[in-house]
Amino acid sequence: MNEELARLLEQRIAVAERRLTDQTGGTNVCRLQQDGRVTGGMKYDEGRLVALSALRRRLREEAGGDPRAVVAQDLATWQAALRAQQARERPAIPWVAYNQGGVDALEEVLQVLDKG
Repeated sequence: MNEELARLLEQRIAVAERRLTDQTGGTNVCRLQQDGRVTGGMKYDEGRLVALSALRRRLREEAGGDPRAVVAQDLATWQAALRAQQARERPAIPWVAYNQGGVDALEEVLQVLDKG
């Protein structure tokens, strides 16, 4: 992974972490969900954080490979999960938001790579 991409991911992950912490007050999201206090916005930011963190890990593991291909693979996985949620008879809004957050985060990274 090149330095510019690593820096981009670190910045985006930090923003997602901050936004999630602001919404949760530092409380575990799973705990909030059990208490029925989860919002779509919270799940959206959680999805962004999970997608970006997983991407960073994969890029480190596959150092030297084509980062665009790795991002595109992850994006396809998140898009499929989003479509599956949306196709349900009664979509679970928090999970739609979670998957949309991941899709949006990865699309943004792909756009940056395409410009570079």
